[in-house]
Amino acid sequence: MAYNSFAYLCVFLPLCWVAWALLPQRLRSWALLAGSLVFYWLMNGAYTLWLLLAAAVTWALGLWLGRLQNLQAETLPTLAPAARKAVKKQYTALQKDLAAAGAVAMVGLLVWLKYLPFAAGALNAVLARLPFALRITAPQFLQPVGLSFFTLMAMSYLFDVRRGSAKPAGKFRQVLLYLSFWPHVVEGPFDRWDQVSPALLDPPRPSYQAVTFGVQRILWGMMKKLIVADRANMYVKAVFDDWTKYSGAAVMLGTLLYTLQLYAEFSGCMDMVLGSAQCFGVPLAENFRQPFFARSISEFWRRWHITLGAWLRDYLFQPVIVSKPMLRFGKWCHGRFGAALGRSLPVWAGLGLTWLVIGLWHGAGWLYVVYGLYYFALQWLGQLAEPALLRVCPALPGLRQRRWYILWQVARTFLLVNLGMLLFRANGLRAALEMLASLARPYTGSLLIKLDARDLWVLAVGAVVLLAVDLLHERGVRIRAALAARPLPLRWAVYCGAMLAVMIFGAYGDNYDPAAFIYAQF
Repeated sequence: MAYNSFAYLCVFLPLCWVAWALLPQRLRSWALLAGSLVFYWLMNGAYTLWLLLAAAVTWALGLWLGRLQNLQAETLPTLAPAARKAVKKQYTALQKDLAAAGAVAMVGLLVWLKYLPFAAGALNAVLARLPFALRITAPQFLQPVGLSFFTLMAMSYLFDVRRGSAKPAGKFRQVLLYLSFWPHVVEGPFDRWDQVSPALLDPPRPSYQAVTFGVQRILWGMMKKLIVADRANMYVKAVFDDWTKYSGAAVMLGTLLYTLQLYAEFSGCMDMVLGSAQCFGVPLAENFRQPFFARSISEFWRRWHITLGAWLRDYLFQPVIVSKPMLRFGKWCHGRFGAALGRSLPVWAGLGLTWLVIGLWHGAGWLYVVYGLYYFALQWLGQLAEPALLRVCPALPGLRQRRWYILWQVARTFLLVNLGMLLFRANGLRAALEMLASLARPYTGSLLIKLDARDLWVLAVGAVVLLAVDLLHERGVRIRAALAARPLPLRWAVYCGAMLAVMIFGAYGDNYDPAAFIYAQF
């Protein structure tokens, strides 16, 4: 049941909201849980058991961590100062072990259901070089929807409880609701327990403004998905699935349209997700912040899929670079290569690991490894080039404020991102390399591939509208709040115009082949 389907928008969501609004306050969290389990069951069937298992392990370990922390708080004040340090160390070690056990369980679930065939294939490639025959056969499983999302959220819950920044849930249903809440279970965002649990467990009263703003955002997401993303998908699919027929301008246009498709679809899905949650008074985390206004690759990833980057920063990158092995590595580098590299090499190592995980998180395959390392290489080269540029051009800090230089940085970043998108969408590493090489070859055929001139005009107008809205957001304009301040006839004219745009220009019907949400497969 996709977020843009008739069943979701016209049946499931309204029924859930009515049930949630009519029930007493103490039962509203039960309504959200029931709706979430029904939604997930309709999408996964018996594979819902994996979600239940992850929630049960997370709840039990979180409860254990909370009890250890309470016991520590009660015990330490009663001990002599000499014994207090040793006992505290024991409690800390036990809590670390419990959090690590939870992380191993979630990573193990991910590897078992998602990465086992890829790992077996990579190992078989090594075993094939041996003088004797040895081959590993890995079982293939149907991957539950949202597996990469609810496992990482389960780990963040345990890490936050272990750090003391979040209180553990006392009841299993509370953790289950946090992991299974239907707006974020399929494509995210990666919400933190302490941010969403108050609204999930003690929902606010129904609000006209919350419903109005939520429906507005759902409608905007529908426009992105149906008018732009699904129409662009027709061209993109034709070019990338049969790449040997195309080169030059066709591949370039296909890459640009894939970037447009992915942004319109993923951010449009987030609009529908956040709008759905807002109807119930649940504030989910924002996942996009005008990424194509970024002036560098680092800034782009601080604006694109924000919650994934924040998760990896807080729970992987920062813990790795301050870990004891990494600190020892830093000291070793300091002694061998000097202070500058002693500080930089551990950070680069942690950054490389983080980007490797980002690549593999998106999919089990060598193409995704290359995709992650591509962005690592860009960030690494950017850090290396910065000091050299400052020495060569002392006036660079002043130039950075010039409009033409800002536009150059934005255009350069956009170009590099599009090359990354080509890697991301290509059907394998070989196909990606061949398509990159084909950019230099001319293409003499028609550019109207699977789409007519009207479709390309709609895509062009859609891209301009997306750019204009992002520009307003970049300048701090709150469009929904501004619309809410307008007279009722004007507001309804905008709503009706948006709905008519979806009905008239939406890419559905016999001539189109709408795509499923791309990030749902991760």
